[in-house]
Amino acid sequence: MAALLVTLAGAALALAFPEPSLNPAAWVAIAPLLVCARRRRTAVGFGYGMLLGLGFFGVLIVWISLVGWLAWVFLMVLQALYLGAFGACWALVSRLGSVAARVVFGAACWVALEYLRSRFPAEGFSWGQLSQGQHNLGWILRLAPITGGWGISFLVMAVNALVAEAWLEWRAGERSKAAVAVGTAALLLVSPWLLPRSAARGPEIKVAVVQGNVSQGPPTDIVARQLGILRRHERGTESLSEQSPDLVVWPESSVELDLPGNPAPLERLQASAMGASAHVIAGVNDDVSEGLYRVMALHVDPRGEVAGSYQKRHRVPFGEYIPGRRFLEWIPILDQVPKDALPGESPGVFELPSGEVAVVISFEGDFGSSVREPIDAGGRLLIVATNTSTWGRSWASAQHLAFSQVRAAENGVWVVHGALSGVSAFVAPDGAVVASTPLWKAATLLRNVRFSTSETLYTSAGDFVAWISVLIAVAGVVVGKRTRSAP
Repeated sequence: MAALLVTLAGAALALAFPEPSLNPAAWVAIAPLLVCARRRRTAVGFGYGMLLGLGFFGVLIVWISLVGWLAWVFLMVLQALYLGAFGACWALVSRLGSVAARVVFGAACWVALEYLRSRFPAEGFSWGQLSQGQHNLGWILRLAPITGGWGISFLVMAVNALVAEAWLEWRAGERSKAAVAVGTAALLLVSPWLLPRSAARGPEIKVAVVQGNVSQGPPTDIVARQLGILRRHERGTESLSEQSPDLVVWPESSVELDLPGNPAPLERLQASAMGASAHVIAGVNDDVSEGLYRVMALHVDPRGEVAGSYQKRHRVPFGEYIPGRRFLEWIPILDQVPKDALPGESPGVFELPSGEVAVVISFEGDFGSSVREPIDAGGRLLIVATNTSTWGRSWASAQHLAFSQVRAAENGVWVVHGALSGVSAFVAPDGAVVASTPLWKAATLLRNVRFSTSETLYTSAGDFVAWISVLIAVAGVVVGKRTRSAP
């Protein structure tokens, strides 16, 4: 019965994330694991953590099955292993006698493992970070400029730990202690309201996003498909000419530089910039050789000149490259990734007359460290160019946008989230989505936004909360291991 409860609690945790974004579910959904694994053997804690992870990731990333159920099972199990490790850690730190110690060490263990799974294996996977599940709660996002998303995860985990304490005290007949635990959890949840709301007060710029869309279903003619995408972005940009945007954003994969035709795709991109008398930042793919290519963003100025380029640094493992390809070529599903993307080396920052723009491409926007670097390098407005068309009408597009909300709040900047097939959006510096497009519809968005004038603490200091959590977690596990478990 306990195993089923923990598994269902994991599935309930996924409901805090887009969609349906029942954000408060994250405040209580981990508590059953904490109750069941408390002061148990580490193997038991690991097992309960695995069950929570399988329920959680099984629901959260079920859209991975669109490229194969085997891929879904592999990624679900891999990520669940981290929650299994958390369960084992919790079994140890829950032996500590102080409620405050259990709450702090437990929350630190969760954040430490969130951080580690965003780094390993390969280039990491950040999906399912608790901050992503709080994307619509503006008052909680006020923590992000100070602590990054890690502080939000710490807060949510601490609330779960207090809920678990309250339940155990209530069952033991200690009603006053249970009330104190619930009251403390409530105070933690409302405390970010005391922090200021982020806003950008720099120069204003009129930005347009062109969502050209793409035909649904497997392509029968890849060249015709890509030429169609290019044409739709050209037409969308032409429709903006009377509105005089300063900057036009084309999403990831909107231009394939090696397509046949006269004029060539790059010349057509340059012509669009000249026709609109605007700067254009476009997501492009460029073949390097038979087995290698580059995922890039190009900045074309109103004169049609290429003013800058950025090459994606944080690639999607098993999506844009195969780690250890020569050892894995026998796996049939990997035929879907015939080429490897080459990683770039430097953060993407483009200079416009009114300010500097930071650029990341798709998967990079899911990692706070990948985003803060170009902003720390001078960017005061963030472009996230993405292509989530592979995932159809699933939750993936909305989940990806939720990360842009967290990134906006962390760095105190406007985010222009441009997606090939949707959802495209403008996100304010406090994390609020102020305009968005539907999925699978050609559309344009136009809005005046402002450059930020300063850096947040998180932008300048980085993932210090995650590193402190790692140190606290290690200390907690060591102390817990030396503490005799209560019967």
